[in-house]
Amino acid sequence: MSVESSYNTSVTITVKGLVQGVGFRPFVYRIAQEYEIKGFVLNTADGVVIEAHGEKSSLFIAALHTHLPERARIDSLSVKPCESENYNSFEIRESTLGEGSGAIPLEAALCPACEAEMDDPSNRRYRYAFINCTDCGPRYTILQTLPYDRVRTSMKHFTMCSECKEEYTDPSSRRYHAEPISCPKCGPQLRFIDNKGDEIAGDPIDLAVEMLRSGKIIALKGLGGFHLMCDATSDAAVSELRLRKHRKAKPLAVMFRSLEQCERYTRINQSEREMIGGAIKPIVIVDALQGTDLSKYIAPGIERLGVFIPYTPLHRLVFEKIDFPLVATSANISDEPIIVRSSEIINRLGNVVDGILDHDRTIVNALDDAVVQFADGHVVMLRMGRGFAPHTVAAEKNGSAEILALGAHQKSAIALGKGDNMVLSGHIGDLGSVEADSYFERTVQTFKRFYECEPQLFVHDLHPQYSTTQFASAQKKEHYGIQHHYAHILACMAEYGLDEKVLGFAYDGTGYGEDGSLWGGEVMIADLSGYQRIGFLKPIALLGGDKAIKEPRRIALSLLFECFSLDEVLNLKSPSVETFLPHEIRTLHHMWVKNINAPLSSSMGRLFDAVSSLGGFIQSLEYEGQGGMIMESFAEDSIHEPFSFDIQNGVINVLPMVKEIIALGTENQTVIASRFLSTLEAIMEHFADMYPELPIVIGGGVFQNRALMSRLYRRFGEGRFYAQQQTPINDGSIALGQLYYAKHNLPHQKDAGSFRGL
Repeated sequence: MSVESSYNTSVTITVKGLVQGVGFRPFVYRIAQEYEIKGFVLNTADGVVIEAHGEKSSLFIAALHTHLPERARIDSLSVKPCESENYNSFEIRESTLGEGSGAIPLEAALCPACEAEMDDPSNRRYRYAFINCTDCGPRYTILQTLPYDRVRTSMKHFTMCSECKEEYTDPSSRRYHAEPISCPKCGPQLRFIDNKGDEIAGDPIDLAVEMLRSGKIIALKGLGGFHLMCDATSDAAVSELRLRKHRKAKPLAVMFRSLEQCERYTRINQSEREMIGGAIKPIVIVDALQGTDLSKYIAPGIERLGVFIPYTPLHRLVFEKIDFPLVATSANISDEPIIVRSSEIINRLGNVVDGILDHDRTIVNALDDAVVQFADGHVVMLRMGRGFAPHTVAAEKNGSAEILALGAHQKSAIALGKGDNMVLSGHIGDLGSVEADSYFERTVQTFKRFYECEPQLFVHDLHPQYSTTQFASAQKKEHYGIQHHYAHILACMAEYGLDEKVLGFAYDGTGYGEDGSLWGGEVMIADLSGYQRIGFLKPIALLGGDKAIKEPRRIALSLLFECFSLDEVLNLKSPSVETFLPHEIRTLHHMWVKNINAPLSSSMGRLFDAVSSLGGFIQSLEYEGQGGMIMESFAEDSIHEPFSFDIQNGVINVLPMVKEIIALGTENQTVIASRFLSTLEAIMEHFADMYPELPIVIGGGVFQNRALMSRLYRRFGEGRFYAQQQTPINDGSIALGQLYYAKHNLPHQKDAGSFRGL
């Protein structure tokens, strides 16, 4: 930030960050009045520009950093002297168009002031489903292009009444330039339709509540898409939702009427309480209390629960008329993007829902709910969504090239580099389906439109078959591949602005290695110019290829073949062995010996799966990471002894651990789960002790495990240990890592190819 000289009483100030759609201009106006400043403030596509004239301009500039609106964030503030002008007042001017690189305004949950108005029978917005102000409501989800003004949002279709117009143009009102401003006279309207699209007469909220009370399933239109909702205390309703949606076991999020109701079903700490009840109200993963009336089908086998409370006035109006919690899960198919239009609900989920609570405010940009959890008091971002995305990271390296990073194949997200900003998108979904790939391409077009750019360079994963790699190749422009696990480390470095050499641990389910094999248990010395792979998990054969990812027992059997003869395996007392018939084991052993459909993987995620089988936790998975989540429920912090392992020339051999798990037997599941986490901790400590001078940086889906993360924070402490908190620790931030490398290297290189390490 430039330092203002006390001699400059006339200055031009440029502010970048989250300064649009958050009440920043009225805030500047009030500060200007306080310090007798003349001039103006306006939104531009590049940020907020202020021209200030007055004897107290230095004090005015200092005050801009204090008492910011709750959702505002200043990333940079530059000050330049300007010619003195004889303004009579300080005014808020109309926005200007231009080349953009500013932060996109983000969604905020219903604020206390609007909530109070909703509850006031004398207020003209009493029980109004679309109440909002500059502190709350839709932003990115209704935005068509920057800068953020009503004419560039889907609210342009609603003409303000005289009363709303008066608030909108009054700088002293908290609705001054609240772009989604409306009221029952002039705003969006609710309707309730059946699963064929026919409107049902009556009060839409009463009709929705009636269905929920009768055990039926509805779709409700939120800020960034539809929720599927049903009675969370009804086994019949929840099991019917699972049956219709073909979602056998993956945990379902639960929305509670209030924080107080949530605390009757969960055990939450102060950090979790503040996040659940805060300005965003994301889904927070917390400890579930046992013995409540929640359906046993909400999170089978898991003692954790994804919870949130109403964040839109519409959700709140529904909860005014029911006193039980509701399942509120994204309306989508499998891991595809969330659905934003009632016509899509009818066409794709008409056999899932009984009714649809819809409205006519168009969702321009789909955006799922964010999902977070806490580990030892630190945020772990699991899914980047509403209120957090798109996420802007200031980049010290200001290359002239416009770069688009295309991310990973699963948990897809993109990142755009332009000027001194890196912008990470929200969660898109797992690519590979027509719908997901189409939404991915629409998100690319949205970012290009918002920032008025045409990327000259595309960065992608090394995997040649990924949709993102093929998309990059089809652009007929320069494109460059970055190794997946190196990108994990880079993503964490980008969040913290690290540019030095680090010790990186990238642990996940899978990623394309430089040698063409499946990596995922990687230890690296890395910096912004490259990496050296100094350690990795001894590769495990995945018997049956992709089938092994769904059946951990196959991976466990592969490890047993490493430790014992075929006859010994056949006679073992092991839950992994007992799920197979003898002839099946012989066939799989033949595959293992002959290396038939048995690709090798160094994945730590696959090791989690194997241990979940060996310990008798689960043998076949219904969703990614299920084995690890179940084991997490058994882990106890008081058990610290690791299993045996050895490391030779960087190769991590866990076969001694396998034998010790077999010796313990399934009656010691708490010990197995706890000691396994201690083993991972000890492996990381081994490398950390080898390089005591290096910061420790982690990344990858394995670190979504709260029990493991809590241990790591306690083990390595503050100052040396870096784990992402503002961006996803999983594949959702791969694009940020790809972009961070590209910003520091590729615009200055003539030749593009595939990055091959140090």
